[in-house]
Amino acid sequence: MNARSDGLASENQLTDAFVAFISAANRLEHSHWQLHDEVAQLRKQLEERNRALASSVAENERTRLVLRQILDALPCGVLVVDSGSHEIGLMNPETKRLLTIAANPPGWPDLPSCIRQSVESAGEESDEQEFRLGEGAGARWLTIRYGAIPQTPTDATNAGRRVILILRDVTAHKTAEQQRESSRNMVALAEMATVLAHEIRNPLASLELLSGLLASDRGLSNESQQYVQHLQAGMRSLAATVNNVLRLHSPGLPHLVPTKLGPALKSAVDFIRPLALQSAVMLTLEEALAETEIMADTSGLQQVMLNLACNALRHTPAGGEITILGMAEKGMAIVEVTDTGSGISRDKLAHIFEAGFSTTRQSAGLGLTVCQRIMEQHQGTISVSSVPGEGTRFRLEFPII
Repeated sequence: MNARSDGLASENQLTDAFVAFISAANRLEHSHWQLHDEVAQLRKQLEERNRALASSVAENERTRLVLRQILDALPCGVLVVDSGSHEIGLMNPETKRLLTIAANPPGWPDLPSCIRQSVESAGEESDEQEFRLGEGAGARWLTIRYGAIPQTPTDATNAGRRVILILRDVTAHKTAEQQRESSRNMVALAEMATVLAHEIRNPLASLELLSGLLASDRGLSNESQQYVQHLQAGMRSLAATVNNVLRLHSPGLPHLVPTKLGPALKSAVDFIRPLALQSAVMLTLEEALAETEIMADTSGLQQVMLNLACNALRHTPAGGEITILGMAEKGMAIVEVTDTGSGISRDKLAHIFEAGFSTTRQSAGLGLTVCQRIMEQHQGTISVSSVPGEGTRFRLEFPII
């Protein structure tokens, strides 16, 4: 009985041990699958986070590229420099163009001194200054706004701080300001010249009348007559200048009436003949206009002929000739003024009708401009041809009525 009892006890213990083993194995297997599921879940979460991180990195890269493209396309320069290490953190292409920097990569010594001073003097508050780079025609005006970039905790450990500079090219604005100032000065000078011309014209007319009376005095000696001729020439030259100023700055509208061009030309030639005599230049009128009439202002015609004659005399040496030819051609009255002077070079020929342009210091450069304006008022045209060393020809065309 005892042996049997012992055997049964051992068998029961073995069964209990086996059951305990099976139970432990089941729990272990359950834990394994539970761990497997958790690992799978964690792997899935990790993959999702990796994808999100990759997407965020890609988005950041796209944002960085877009911001870089925006900086590169900005019409103003952007420059970021560390004031301590002098390291350039950012420089867009417009900055290189404005500062004419060719170095790649650019360094602190490549920056103009005004930029380096701005970086080193930059405070917490933003400031703006204007600088001029270069000299002469290639000079450029820049407005530079600069200030310190707020520091992060990491930046606070660095010796320097980052400074951002915004550069704008204001050369066009500066030039426009200078031109406006010059225009204001020109207007003021024009007003003053007009006032002076008005003041001079009245006594000049009186002197012209008196000189005419002297010239008609038969009792004058030859020497006195020459003096009178020189006096008339000087006054008529002065009259041309005065009338040019008045017509240019106070043009008004001419009073056009039917005018016989032939007699008008003869009167104009007689008026300018003392100038030719004074310069020892032969003045000849050849006209075949008969009764040809145009709508004209006789004082305007005289001014045109006087200006052309004065222009020819300045370029024609003593012993030369000035020929005035008048003719009718295809419904137009033609007047040609030809001289045997030095001529005008091709590069200057295109500018002779511009106000203020002159090939000599003897002229204010208004005569031909006034001629062109008067011809336009007469519905006519003025043109020029010239051969350097041989002479110049001005051609006037008026519509015949």
